[in-house]
Amino acid sequence: MSQGVLHRLDGVARNISPFFVTLLLVLLSLLPLRITGFASIVPEVALIGVFFWSVHRPDLMPIWAVFIIGFVHDLLAGGAWGPGIVGLLIAHALVVWQHRFFLAASFVLIWCVFMLVAAVSMALTWLLTCLAMMAYIDPEPVFFQFLMTVAVYPVLAWFFLRGQRLFQR
Repeated sequence: MSQGVLHRLDGVARNISPFFVTLLLVLLSLLPLRITGFASIVPEVALIGVFFWSVHRPDLMPIWAVFIIGFVHDLLAGGAWGPGIVGLLIAHALVVWQHRFFLAASFVLIWCVFMLVAAVSMALTWLLTCLAMMAYIDPEPVFFQFLMTVAVYPVLAWFFLRGQRLFQR
């Protein structure tokens, strides 16, 4: 293979890595663990990945990628199809809409905005799931899942930043 082809393949791999890393995290989060009650509070890693990459590299997290991530999550989670997709698309739209705001923002400010976006996204997903199932679903696990998601965000953001710097070399 020529250097030009290898260089282009390298560029493609770097550009699709945020999508595949987020998709891999979604798959890992859906693995059945034998920890009682943990399944209901597993952090929304799809939301973390979509938010992070939409803030830092929106060109690498296009809307079609957000849709596929949400679709795979909804499909494999075993619940209603659609609410998770809509929640991720809303989060992505909010971040991309206010992208200029994030350009000079500190990590703490971005984390605070993540808390707000996650609250809106997860509440909307919960509401749409209730409507899709035509039943009231207890919101308490969603609240604890929100807390876990907010707590895990800095850890995953650190790994994402390290990965981004590694890929930029």
